[in-house]
Amino acid sequence: MNLTRSSPSNRKPRIVYIAPVEAFPLPKPEIYLHKPSAGNVLPLRSRRPPIEPSENLILRALPTALRLAFEPFLKPVSLTKQQTLYREDDRLDFVYFPGTAVVSEFRMLADGRMVEVAVTGRDGAVGLSSFLLGSTLVGNTTEVSQPGTAERIPVWALATLLDSTKNVRPSLNPTADRYIRQISQKVICNMYHPAKERLCTWLLMAQDWRCSDKLGLTHEQMARILGVFRPTVTFIAQELRKSDLIDYSRGEISICDRKRLQRSACACYLKPEWAL
Repeated sequence: MNLTRSSPSNRKPRIVYIAPVEAFPLPKPEIYLHKPSAGNVLPLRSRRPPIEPSENLILRALPTALRLAFEPFLKPVSLTKQQTLYREDDRLDFVYFPGTAVVSEFRMLADGRMVEVAVTGRDGAVGLSSFLLGSTLVGNTTEVSQPGTAERIPVWALATLLDSTKNVRPSLNPTADRYIRQISQKVICNMYHPAKERLCTWLLMAQDWRCSDKLGLTHEQMARILGVFRPTVTFIAQELRKSDLIDYSRGEISICDRKRLQRSACACYLKPEWAL
């Protein structure tokens, strides 16, 4: 007796389509030095569970199709206080999308002081502007001002997405434009606005990004952010505390009266629409 099961003659053979690696062009090695392996290509279909909303507003605003394309290459990371992400002229390896973290960019002054020229929170991306302009080097020393969460993506993966997925650049260009505008505004602010007003503005921005009244911040950090000497920061902080606008202990500042702090800030502060 033959126990072998025979397939019906009318059953059609199953055809499995495997996309060739060439279907997903990789970035040129001479531009992005980290060449991915053959397995690191964009998937035809995401088999992951539904994506949780990102803490970063850029990623959260991406259309669903683009978010699915980004997802396999994004890695959640925890950024620690005063962690250096890049030094000036380092190679750009990753673009960071902060969640609760706040990241500052600094330039060195002739007298040895450092001054903040840009700051990025949940509505921005660290290194994105350099990437979109085709630069492989970082322009400023980049340091974590407020610890917290972020997501990062390798530049080779972002380059691949840019080449193979529609609407990536139009979705990211507004962020680069805001970054350039911020640097221009920072130049004016650092030149013409008093240090007290600039500190109030920075505290308000950090509170917006972190959604918290408490900020991990030392007088030394504030001096670097403002580009002034530490005794100046100590005098300003004491003045703000006497006015009950802030309070501080070792390594932490608490915002006590946001409305009055906002009246003490410079004109550069505008509360974003998404802030609570």
